[in-house]
Amino acid sequence: MDDPTPDADLDAMPSAMNDTVISSAATARTGHLHLPFLDGIRAVAALWVLLGHCYLFAFGWQRSASPWGRLLDPLLYMHFGVDIFLVLSGFCLALPVVRHGDGLPVPLRDYFLARAWRILPPYLMTLFLILLVNAFVPLAGWGRHAAGLTGSIPAPVLLSNLFLLQDVFPGTNIINGPFWSIAVEWHLYFVFPLLVPVLRRRGPVGLFAFGTAAAAILTWLRFRYPVLSDAVPATIPEPPYYIALFAMGIVAAALAADPRYRPMGAVLHRRARGAACLSCLPLGAALWTYRIGDGGNVHRFFDHAHIIDPLAGAVTAACLLAMCGLAPRHPWRRFFESRFLVAVGGFSYSLYLVHIPLLAALNRGIEHAGLPAHSAGSVFCVLVAAGVPGCLLFARAFAHAFERRYRRAAGRPAHEPARVHEGA
Repeated sequence: MDDPTPDADLDAMPSAMNDTVISSAATARTGHLHLPFLDGIRAVAALWVLLGHCYLFAFGWQRSASPWGRLLDPLLYMHFGVDIFLVLSGFCLALPVVRHGDGLPVPLRDYFLARAWRILPPYLMTLFLILLVNAFVPLAGWGRHAAGLTGSIPAPVLLSNLFLLQDVFPGTNIINGPFWSIAVEWHLYFVFPLLVPVLRRRGPVGLFAFGTAAAAILTWLRFRYPVLSDAVPATIPEPPYYIALFAMGIVAAALAADPRYRPMGAVLHRRARGAACLSCLPLGAALWTYRIGDGGNVHRFFDHAHIIDPLAGAVTAACLLAMCGLAPRHPWRRFFESRFLVAVGGFSYSLYLVHIPLLAALNRGIEHAGLPAHSAGSVFCVLVAAGVPGCLLFARAFAHAFERRYRRAAGRPAHEPARVHEGA
């Protein structure tokens, strides 16, 4: 949690892990908990989204017909990267809360200020840069697809994106595709203080039940009332079931870091591994049933996202809890804590924000260069070879300018690296 006080700052947390479980002795000495693999998981999610969009620019919603091309089919499901982000967001926000006795470690005002400084400056700067480019080259001329894009941006679309309301007015999310999930996370930040008392009074089980019930009710209402008013095309915030994924992340953090569960830590981590494996079974069945084959049936997958996404969230939350019990030298820990992934995780929010405009510009350049339209594989290779490094370099510089600077303004010590954060 990126709070304005160094004590509540996850980035400043020294390691408190022993070879098997979270060390009670280290936590008692420092009061802090540092889980660097969170950055690695976040980086993998961001890279999944990045490569998935490279695939969409080249192939569209079309599975490859070749056996080797089938290895790229998982990129069609980069939507799961957003699910991982949301679970991680709840997990990271909850760790300081659990450490402070299931209560916000800072005043409510400071919490909201920290959240605003965390998410708004990079988002608004990305929006400004896109609008600046749009003034010279309209979005319809360089976006990933022309559907819904016009040469000028209508006022309702501009206002919705300016005030992060794309989840309430889904039809207005035509400036930058990933913006919708930033709006979702922004609104979940306001829900979080309401979930903290539930965790304190009812524990992780009660919070899980509450989050699941809230998600079910809101999802039913969303299907029952697709539009809240004929005059104003607003909806219940999309997707309503994301509150369940957010709550799953909080539950995982409570089980991982709450001193009350430390004596049974080894059992919890084993059960988390079992739960992750068991959750993969219904998730795999749902993916097979609603698998994406081409642009004609992709809507069937997303029409059932209210079933698929919570299952993906359950797998993610269980894996997070299981990871907390792995020894530092375990292969999975070493992989997710590798220098490259931890570094990318540090600017994954910026990467998520800026990658679509950069890939769109590169894709348009490829089209103008005359690369044959039927050479989708060649387009994909160029996008990966040039677009991925370009996005990483730009996002890293962007993060230095518009993420870390504003974290310092929110109270983070100037020398602290930006590592554990919540990005959608």
